[in-house]
Amino acid sequence: MPTPHASSDGNAAAPQRSYLPAERQDMILSLLTRENVVTVPALAKYLNTTEITVRRDLSVLAEAGLLRRVRGGAMSVGSNGTDGSPATPGAQSPSSKTAASGGTTPTASATTPTVEPLLNTDTIDQLDRTILPLNDEDLRDMHIGVPQPVIPQRDSRDKGVIGLMFPEPSFFWPTVIAEIHTEAAKLGYRVEIRESSYERIRENEILDTFGSVPNLRGIIACPSSEEDVSQASWNWIDHSPVPVVVAERDQPYSSNVFHDSVRTNHPYGVRKAINHFRERGHRHVAAAFTLTPTSEIIEEAWHQLVDKTNLLECPFVFDGIQPYDTHGVEEIVERTIDSDVTGLLVHSDYLAIALAQSLERHGKRVPADISIISVDGYATPSSRPLTVLRSPQHEFAAECLNTLLWRLEHPDWPARHIMIDPRLIDRGSVATIGD
Repeated sequence: MPTPHASSDGNAAAPQRSYLPAERQDMILSLLTRENVVTVPALAKYLNTTEITVRRDLSVLAEAGLLRRVRGGAMSVGSNGTDGSPATPGAQSPSSKTAASGGTTPTASATTPTVEPLLNTDTIDQLDRTILPLNDEDLRDMHIGVPQPVIPQRDSRDKGVIGLMFPEPSFFWPTVIAEIHTEAAKLGYRVEIRESSYERIRENEILDTFGSVPNLRGIIACPSSEEDVSQASWNWIDHSPVPVVVAERDQPYSSNVFHDSVRTNHPYGVRKAINHFRERGHRHVAAAFTLTPTSEIIEEAWHQLVDKTNLLECPFVFDGIQPYDTHGVEEIVERTIDSDVTGLLVHSDYLAIALAQSLERHGKRVPADISIISVDGYATPSSRPLTVLRSPQHEFAAECLNTLLWRLEHPDWPARHIMIDPRLIDRGSVATIGD
């Protein structure tokens, strides 16, 4: 979310501009990776829109099977009880006409979404209108921010400040930020956090705010992947008065200045996925990608390995499909069913979830009929047990911090570029088949 910056405690300010439907829906899904339940009034205030618009977004996402409607709001697809426990594997997927019961909000409040048994969408919308808006305290408790780390005893010496600029804290980033915050404190460094966005905003203005931070020693930043707006960000980084470690982004080819970087080795992750499919007898595997800052790298690696080797046969690849694009999801599913495909590599998690649920509606079970590996691994634990490729957050954070501290001690050494392999976490969504 494009707030100019966040305070050093990691709390993000509420967004102030209007969002496109796709942006709002992405932000709702992102929030549901961290909160079991969200409320209509809180979302309306956070998204700077009306409750009617929020209900419409929730209905779109519920129809795609990406969340469950409950009275007063929505809950993640993986929670089926008031304790927020994951749903039973293989449970019935929610349809556009039903919503599951259960769930709790982060705080006890009179406006907490009420458990209702399998209400249809119209009834839920009517009940929503009887819910009072959350007060400011409730909204603060539902803030979109990073988890607060437990700060250990600080080094008695104040060694200065490390600046962090990461996109809106969702999925991968909250743990990375918290880990850097905690480890830096152990070494006597303070942390100043600035929040950028996945959208087109002037990140150089966010970076400028570090200029007023006393005793700033260095910055760890994940600049925008949007070429039409990232030039100003890279120009700022190239002329930064302090060392900058670039996280999870490749530098422009035209750049004459090279910065230390830490990135997930997605091409090796794709190799792990292909080997996992092959070891279980799969030879016809297709791929589907939604649009993210890393999807191009993942898709390029897939084509390099599949098109130029005989490791697998890939009948088709879909790209740019959003998880709530029901027509696009159905097209992938129909193509899968009509082909000899036995497995799918999917990025991102929510697209994998949408495909799995659509396949089941067509009578195809995962993994008995179609196997799936998802690239991300942050939403699937709370929804369905999909085998995933996941970037190692703790190790990634440690390498970012260590690389910056190394640079402070070796200012004249050549730039270092650290690549960290993602982990393949086997949750059983790839079946073993015969040759």
